[in-house]
Parts: sequence; structure tokens; C-alpha cells
Amino acid sequence: MLPEWLGQLTQLQTLDLSANQLTVLPEWLGQLTQLQTLNLINNQLTALPESLGQLRELQTLNLTNNQLTALPESLGQLTQLQTLNLSRNQLTALPESLGQLTQLTSLMLDNLGLITLPEWIAKLESLKLLRAEVNKLRSIPQSFVALCNLEEFDFQVNQFESLPEWLTRLPKLATLDFWRNSIVELPEFIAELKQLERIELDGNPLNPELAAAYKEGLDAVKRYLRAKAGAQVVLNEAKLILIGEGEVGKSCLLGALRGDEWVEKRDTTHGIEIKPVKVTDPSSGTEITLNGWDFGGQRVYRPTHQLFFSAPAVYLVVWKPSEGPQQGFVKEWIKLVKHREPEAKILVVATHGGPGARQPDIDRQEIWDIFGRETVIDFFFVDSRPDKKTGECDGIAELKNKIAEVAAALPEMGRTVPQSWHEARLALKRIKSAHVTLNRAIQVCKKMKMSEEDARLFLTIEHRLGHLIHYAHDPVLRDIVILKPDWLATAMSFVFDDKHTREAHGLVSHERLSHLWNDGRRAKEFRYPEKLHPVFLKLMGRYDLCYRVAEGLDNAKDGTSLIAQLVPDVKPDLIFGWTADVPAGEVEREQICRIVEDKSGQSAPAEGLFYQLIVRLHKYSLGRVDFQQSSHWQRGLVLDDNYNGRALMEHVGNDVRITVRAVYPEAFLSVLTHEVKWLVENFWKGLRCDVMVPCIQPCGKKTPGTGLFEVEKLIESKRKKRPEYPCQVCSEWQDIDCLLRNAPAATRESASGVLAEGEEIKRQLTGVRYQLNALQGITVGGFDRMDVSVRRILSKIDDTYTQVIQTLTDEAKDGPRLVTLEPMEPGFFSMPKWVSQKFRLTLWCEHSRMPLPLLNATGDNSGVYEYPVTRDWLVTVAPYVKLIATTLSLVVPVAAAAAKFQVDDKALDGLEKKLESAQKAAESVFKSAEKTAEIFEESGAVDLEPSDRLRARGASLRILHAFLKEKDPGFGGLVRVQNKRQEFLWVHSQFEKEY
Repeated sequence: MLPEWLGQLTQLQTLDLSANQLTVLPEWLGQLTQLQTLNLINNQLTALPESLGQLRELQTLNLTNNQLTALPESLGQLTQLQTLNLSRNQLTALPESLGQLTQLTSLMLDNLGLITLPEWIAKLESLKLLRAEVNKLRSIPQSFVALCNLEEFDFQVNQFESLPEWLTRLPKLATLDFWRNSIVELPEFIAELKQLERIELDGNPLNPELAAAYKEGLDAVKRYLRAKAGAQVVLNEAKLILIGEGEVGKSCLLGALRGDEWVEKRDTTHGIEIKPVKVTDPSSGTEITLNGWDFGGQRVYRPTHQLFFSAPAVYLVVWKPSEGPQQGFVKEWIKLVKHREPEAKILVVATHGGPGARQPDIDRQEIWDIFGRETVIDFFFVDSRPDKKTGECDGIAELKNKIAEVAAALPEMGRTVPQSWHEARLALKRIKSAHVTLNRAIQVCKKMKMSEEDARLFLTIEHRLGHLIHYAHDPVLRDIVILKPDWLATAMSFVFDDKHTREAHGLVSHERLSHLWNDGRRAKEFRYPEKLHPVFLKLMGRYDLCYRVAEGLDNAKDGTSLIAQLVPDVKPDLIFGWTADVPAGEVEREQICRIVEDKSGQSAPAEGLFYQLIVRLHKYSLGRVDFQQSSHWQRGLVLDDNYNGRALMEHVGNDVRITVRAVYPEAFLSVLTHEVKWLVENFWKGLRCDVMVPCIQPCGKKTPGTGLFEVEKLIESKRKKRPEYPCQVCSEWQDIDCLLRNAPAATRESASGVLAEGEEIKRQLTGVRYQLNALQGITVGGFDRMDVSVRRILSKIDDTYTQVIQTLTDEAKDGPRLVTLEPMEPGFFSMPKWVSQKFRLTLWCEHSRMPLPLLNATGDNSGVYEYPVTRDWLVTVAPYVKLIATTLSLVVPVAAAAAKFQVDDKALDGLEKKLESAQKAAESVFKSAEKTAEIFEESGAVDLEPSDRLRARGASLRILHAFLKEKDPGFGGLVRVQNKRQEFLWVHSQFEKEY
């Protein structure tokens, strides 16, 4: 119950009653007639008093997460109301009277079970934001076209399959958020929404071309849709992928499906061969073109071959009955496909049939029980050798019919693409050469009436679809277009098959590679010109197959690389760089990435995972300065991140166990866990990575730490006020807080928390400035000379910056994230009622964490703009401005010490003053720690609701992007690059090659 004396506070303007377990509200609440903000979030209200209608000055009403089943009609009298949040209640209907709230600018209706939206919303002429997440909506009433001020439609987690054309008549529409709906195609008119700054489509079954364009950003989506607005072509084509162990008859089977002449004693396939197959759908008569991919069966090829698994495709898992399904690893091959393409359609084909052949002995029911009939469609027994009398291949006709039937049912079959794109694709296929220059490829596209920008987008999308290889964001590779991926795969196979490289445990000189790729003993088509060898090497690095070892140790004059798949397979008795005891002053934290099948939750292998990790994480390798000090084997490696500590990663079963020792281990542990989790869940789409922590010692009579706890479940139990959780191994109830000490997702300080103590951290940094200057030139292991307290500060700063950048990952598609705003008028802070002022907007490099003026040549002021700012606008973006400025104020001293160029104290002081000015400007118009913290809903804080973590952040940043694109589309010379996780970053051109 609320105390009655509250009703006497008639001048009260803000009342926060959130999380008080209120079940009713008193009628006297209506006496608070001056109230402007009423927060009732997280209570247990089942009804509201009619007297709320007397709060005529109320501007914000938040009723989120209660038990309301109905609303009083009197709410329609709140004519000054601007924000109304009704989310997470049990409302079955919304009163018509709410249509009288003509001042309402934001309406939130999340998680109400809505099937349709009420028509009265169309009367809310001031509405800017309409949010209705996690409902069952399929459409938007056409009457909503009257919402002429609407800026954002947010319909995450609904059932939309299409968008209405009348959206083009909403002149201010800037955001369309349809995350996790059922959208396959976008209507072409979306490209004509001039004010559109953001479209969110993750989690939708987009057609392949649209999905590829979406990954490149909004501009790419608009270009694709404009191309589709012209002539279109219906595509009836897919891949036919043949996989299985070596020498089971895949090449012969592909030849039989094509009707090729029989070849006795075919050579084994090196890498991949691609040949077209024509089939006809028996039900419709439609001719379908299949690109038959014949994969070499040697196990060493498997990690490479997964790169080329993609939809739309029909898969043939081929095995030989004489060797049996176990020897043929039929189930393992099916898993390999399923973990890359969960919706794959598979036919299991036994070869070497014919008179006297052994009949296939395979447990079909078991395979169907494991994988389901929707995945493994059927089983066949064929003979690829033609009968001498009839010339027919036994079982091939039936197999071709089934392939056609399965291909015709693929969701992507019959999709439409721009005619110009289709013609360009065919024209590139007709080129006999396996590769062309980017310029030549663009010229081919221009003949199909594409602009140069459209041609570049087309090539980027074709790369994402696997039709060709073109790394548009790589400064070394972007000038070449490889038209025949099988040609490249064969080149890679020569390296994996090289006995000399195997015996050297993967170390191979670039001179040796040149010999392998241009071996005079091979046929001409299997020899590669020397000018392409650096390109091959770079591509192998792109595919996480190898990396170049430290230059100082190269015996070969042109360098040495490590082929990760060929490193030693045995763990050394003594692991270099990792001692039995934890170094003094450091803490050890351990975390496990448990790899499981997404649907079943069963432990599952990620084929080739650790090989990729060896390459992807080599910047942390002990051997990055001296390769002799590297420490890795096929299932383990030791890493070092200077003051962020040292880590041991091991592949135990199907899990990856990560142990970090540092003064602040949370930072490095989070980076490594994030890398493993991202790689597993993005490369193997059918797998997920559950973050686990070990049991507290001792764990029963077994080895300490045998029991594992899933971090998400521990956090969920903590939310429910449960202090302990049972161990499945030792059956002891363990303290959740103690367990979570190993989980950075729960224990690392949120970025907002670190920023809150920013002044104290900056004070400490000032005291250790001399040590920061000493960072220059220090190599691996040198940081142990620094004070423990200093290393902890530096790690926390790195962790903070990483969280900020990761939180705003999506926004980097369309523009840079590091932007500072500082007032230009000297007397700005003495003008509390200013309406419009000029600000200085500065862009920063996301790699060096330095402003562009400092990185550019003397006198070059690109990346700095005079920006007219209104007070209302700054109020909107203030949380973001303060967040970035505060983060950079912590990062700058460290970044300056690590910079390749010298940043003197005077320049550093100048930067710090500019950042302080930007922070003060933001604070002067909008003081709200909660608003800053909102941006970190992805940071893993234990008190966040899951639905809150769904929401994309960064609307303020998109407003800045709109200005920058109009003022300077080149963003001051910043270059957009991609890291290994395919995330975009904006860096100064001098750092472009590092990506």
C-alpha cells in the first residue's frame, strides 16, 4: 500500500513506483495534478483507477510488466501524454479512448499477444515511434498511412511476410525493424524511402541475394532493390554437392548423372571439381540447372570443403557397400552437412551396384531416427558404370528424378533476380580463364547496363553466394575475381597433400609453395602462374588455413607460413609458456565453450574448429615475435595478450576449455570466449556454443572441476533469488556467486559501471603516465615489469572499449562509430538556455583510437566538420555523445602510448580537454546515467530481462550518419574494413592492410 500522505504532494512532477509489488493503486493518486512522469514498471497491478485520467499534465506513463487485463477509458483524458508503455501485460483489448492522445509521440505495445493493431492508432497524428515487439502480427492497417510524423516502426518477433506499399507515403519514416519475422522478399519501393536510415531484418528467411545485400548495409539493399525494379529473371538453379570418403565413386557418379562417357580408373579428385548437371522436375516439367560439386574425400580436405557448403543445394552422401556404412562414415558426413546447413536436403547413395554387387547394408531407420526424414530424404543404390548391352546405368534415372524433385522443392527455387545480374553471371561463366581482374569483371557488368557501383555490389553478393571469389573489403585481394572456386580448391589441396610440409608439421616456405603450385610435372591446367602465388597465400589466410610466421626466423628469403591443419597432433609433455603455478599477483579464471547441436542440445563436433582458431588468434601467439616460442598442437595452444594476461586453450572432447591468468582476467577471457562462440555459431549454423563454468573444488571424488554449469542458467537462477545451484557430478549445491566468478558475462564490470568511475581511472592514469610511455617497443612478456595495479587499469580500459564497440556492431555497416562533438563557442557553458549552437564534429579511427586530424598529414583537417546543433537534437543524442567521449577519454592515453607515431604530452592534453568538453556538453543538456546504461543492454548484466536484450541500440548514431553522408560521404577518408568476424570497422587508410 502507498502512504496516503503522498496524495498531499500536489506539486510533485515525477513519481517512480517501480518494482514495489503493488497490486492496486489508490484513487487519491488523481490528486497529483502536476505529475509529469509516472513509472509503474515491474509491479503486480491488475487494474488502474479511473482517477488517473485527472493527471492532465502527465507526459510519460510506463506500465511495463504488470498483470493488467484492461485499461480505464479515462486514460484518453491524458491529453499531454507523450510516451505510453503498455508492454508485457495481459491486455486483451485497448480502449478506443486512447485515440484521443493526439500529443503521443511514443507508443510501446510489446508482448501483449496482439493479432491485429487497433485502428484508433491512426488518429495519433504526433506519433513518432510505434513499437509492438513479440506479438502475432501479420500486417499493418492501411489507415496508419495517416501517421505523417512516424519515424520508426518496430515489429521485432512477429509474423510479417511482406511490407505494405503505402509505407512510401510516410515522409519521415527512418527505421523499419522487423527482426525475426517471416520476410523472404522486400518490395522494390523500399529503395525509394528517402528518409530511411535503418532496416533490421536479421532472423528472416531472406532470399539469398537479398540476404547477401543486407549484410553489406542499407545502401546495398537499396541498390539491389533498384536493380530488381527493372526486368527480372526466374532462377531455377541450385548446387548438387557430392561428398563422402575417398574412392567411393563420387566422380563416376557425377559423370553418370551428366551422361558422360565412362572413364576406367579415374584419378582421385584433388580438392573440388565443378560440372553442370541438367535435370527435369517430373511433376512440373521444369528444367533445373544444377552445378555439380565433386569433393575429394581425404579427411584433410574436410575443413576446406565446408567453406563451399551453401544453400540452395541438394547433397549426395556417397558410400561403397563393400566397405560398409561405418567405414564410409555415412552418419559423420550427414552431421558435417547438417552442422553447416541445418535445412539441407540429403540423399544417401550407395555406389558400385550391378550384377553380383554386394547389396547395401545400412540401417535406414536409425539414420531417419537421428536426422529425420525432412533431412535425409531417401536412399539409393546405383551403378555408375553403363551396362554393356543397354548402355544404361542401373538406378541413375531414378536418382536423377529424385534429385529434380528435391531441387524443385527448395525454397530458393524459382526466385527472381535482376535480369542484368543474371546476364552478368552467365557472361562471367563463359570466360574461359579461371580468374580475371576486377576491372575486367566490372566491364562485363557494365555491358549489362550496370553502373560501376552496382557492379561492385553484384560481385560482392556473388562472392557471398559462393558463385565466385572476390574479397571487396581486402586491399590485397579486391583487384582479383576468381571465377572458378574449384580451381582454387585444387591449388590448396596440393599443399595439404605435400609430404614435405606434413613432415615439417605445417611449416612451409613460400619458395616451396611456389614449387607446389607450379610443378612442371603436372598437366598445364594444374599449374598456376607465379604472379598468383601471393594471392593464393592471402586467400588461404582468409579461409583460416594458414598464417605467415614471424619474419625474423624465415630461412627462406621470401617468407614462411604455417598450415594449421598440419601442426603436431600430440600434446607436448611440457607446454612452453605455461607453468604449473599461477604467477604472483595474477588470478586464474577458467571457462568452457560447450559445443552442442542447436536443436537437440547434444554435444557435437565442429569439424576443423581448432585449426581455424590457431590462425584466427595468431596475433596473440607467443610466436608472433619469435616463432620458436610458439606453443600449439592440433588440440591446444597458448596465447599472450600483454597486460591482459596469458591463456591456455584446449579442445577437450567437443568442448573448448579456456584458462586465463592475469591481474584482470575478465578482459582476455571475454575476448577469447566471444571469438569461439561467434565462430561456432556463424560458421556451423546447426551448432551453438553454451558458455560453461567448472564446479568449485573439490567436485566429489572425481577430478576437481569435473561438473560443468551453464552460465545462462546460473544467471537465470540468480534473477530468481536462488543462491545455489546443484552440480550434476558431485550432487553438491554450489554457491552461484562463486561459480560466476569464472564467467565474464556475469562478473566483468559492465561498460556503464566502468564509465561511472571514469574520473578515478583517469586520475590513476595520470599517475602512471610515465609507465604508459614506456609501452612503446615492449614485446611479448615485457608487461610483467609493470605494476599489477597498472596492468589491471589497462585491462579494464581495453574491456570497456571492446564492450562499446561490440554493442554498436550493427551500426558500423553504414558509418563510423567513434564520433566526438564539442561546442565551438567559448562561452557555451554560461548559456543554459541556448537554442542552437555550432559544434565541432571529429571522426576517430576505430583501430588506432585516435582522431583523424592527428593521423592525417600536417594541415589536413579532413574528418572535422562545423556542425550546427539544436538543443532538442543534442538532448536526443547526448547519451551517445557522452558515452563515446567518456570511453575515449579513458582509451586515449593508452592508445597514444601504443601508437606507431609519437604523441607528446601537449597533444595528449589537448585531446583530453576536447573530450572533457564533449562530455560536459552532453551532461549540460541531459543528465541521465540510466540512459547511458541503456546502450549496454548487451553487456551481460544479471538484472536484464531477455526481451530487453533483443533491442538494437544506436539510433542516436544513425542520426549522425545521416548528417555525415550529406556533408561528406567519404567520412573524412576513413576506410570500411572487415575483421575475421565479418564485422565492419572504420579505420584510417594507413591501417587498412591490417584487416
